Amino acid sequence: MTRFDKITGRLPKRKGAASLIYRALFIAAVFVIQALVLPFITVLPSVPLILPLAAVASAMFEGGFRGAAAGLFAGALCDIALCRPISRFAVLLTVVCLVIGILSETVVARGFAPYFLMCVATLFIAAGVQSFTLLFFEGVPLHWLIAEAMVQTLTSLPFTVPIYLALSRAPGRER
Repeated sequence: MTRFDKITGRLPKRKGAASLIYRALFIAAVFVIQALVLPFITVLPSVPLILPLAAVASAMFEGGFRGAAAGLFAGALCDIALCRPISRFAVLLTVVCLVIGILSETVVARGFAPYFLMCVATLFIAAGVQSFTLLFFEGVPLHWLIAEAMVQTLTSLPFTVPIYLALSRAPGRER
């Protein structure tokens, strides 16, 4: 506690290890759902991408650098779930979560509406990253990739509600 905190009577902000452990276990559980459950649900027109949603929620509630660590962890697991080398989503989610964490500490409120909008933006960016190779090296038409990105985003968005509710009530969260 600093001298200024003693004068003003404010207590220092504390975020315990319980919050980090809870979020890491939650991201690991989301990875299991992403890798082992969702690819085998044939009712959906596309496989939802839910690990970025958990990373965005962690970044909103943890802040910049802890959110970037959650983004790195979720991105590496997302690369593993999609059977790709650990690089694309690990870097993408680290940068996206760092920006979202800093924005949530300074400018953006930590409610559901900002979370939902950040999830939509993150899913579109993730779809762009996924389609980069297909567009430039495989010659897949752009309108097919845009349509697939829209379908994947729309099938992923219903998962924002349970992920937000699970992480907004995490232990150690500032209210």
